[in-house]
Amino acid sequence: MNVPNRGDIIHLQFDPASGQEMQGEHYALVVSNYHFNRSGLAFVCPISQGNAQYARSLGTLVTLMGCGTHTQGAIHCHQLKSLDWKIRQAKRKESVPDFILDDVQARLDAILSEE
Repeated sequence: MNVPNRGDIIHLQFDPASGQEMQGEHYALVVSNYHFNRSGLAFVCPISQGNAQYARSLGTLVTLMGCGTHTQGAIHCHQLKSLDWKIRQAKRKESVPDFILDDVQARLDAILSEE
């Protein structure tokens, strides 16, 4: 795979995982930029289609419904991870529209800021 870029949806293995972390194969949204991702690592938010009532109550999900992507489900901003995309054999599927990336970034900012 070529180096993933910010806004790409990739498919990769999340195992090993523990606790409340997503396990198994999932799609994920790449939120780190191309220059960082060249290191072999990338920051990603997993995408799932499962019932995530707790995450919904936190306001940390961004839906892909109706945005024009083939990939459907919800982006889990509260499960931001740094993963080795090379070792996990990530495969690029598509990119999200800018408004989805902006929404994810706003939720990450809210999670990570002191305010």
